Amino acid sequence: MTDHSINRRRLIGMLSGTGIAAFVGLGYAAGDPIRYTYASSHSCDEYTLDAEWRETYTRNGETTLLEDTTPDGSGSEPDEPGLIQLDNVLPGDRGTVSFSLTADRTNPDASDTVSPTLGIDLTDRAENGLTDPEEAAGDTTETVGELQEYLQVTVWKNTGILGIDALGADDLTQQITEPTLSEGTLADVAADLSDEELGTIDATVDDDSVSVTLRWEFANDAHINEAQTDSVTFALDIGCGGDSA
Repeated sequence: MTDHSINRRRLIGMLSGTGIAAFVGLGYAAGDPIRYTYASSHSCDEYTLDAEWRETYTRNGETTLLEDTTPDGSGSEPDEPGLIQLDNVLPGDRGTVSFSLTADRTNPDASDTVSPTLGIDLTDRAENGLTDPEEAAGDTTETVGELQEYLQVTVWKNTGILGIDALGADDLTQQITEPTLSEGTLADVAADLSDEELGTIDATVDDDSVSVTLRWEFANDAHINEAQTDSVTFALDIGCGGDSA
């Protein structure tokens, strides 16, 4: 991993707009560092969405705060906006990324409320060469990697216990009663999540927000060598969704 720094206003400025698509990359074991750091906006006629996030990475029981773009954040941030930019990920490693969305109306006649949505799209599944251990584990594909089949992912809404923010909302831990949006391998979750509504934001109220966490773990599977040099890239696709007033 490589630490970088970024001016927070630049980060939020680049993410501010009508929606967000932040590319995410993970690479396993040998090979060149994998960095996917692109962020862009989507069309949404009547609202602006702003995002803040925190990201952790755990190896051998030691957790590091990698990114924290919240006002009091203290993590080390990349030179371009993006999430989960890791290479040399090893079996047993895990991490979280939690992000909060706020909204402003760009059209004063628009509804007071907006319901952001989340989708996950796999954009690249690279094999990065076929090694002897991969072949011994049964890997026969020379161009398509399998890492997405070995990453276990859970995505949930950060509502706090019984919907009370003070009771564990946005704390990087799934509390009881916090609803799971999707769970399974990264491949399964990407296929399952498409325009999933995250909740409702009142764009007329300061700091009204919705929050969601993605937790991933690189499972220590008996056939893990199948993914030894693989990498996977995916996009968190956040849209304005529909209004609800």
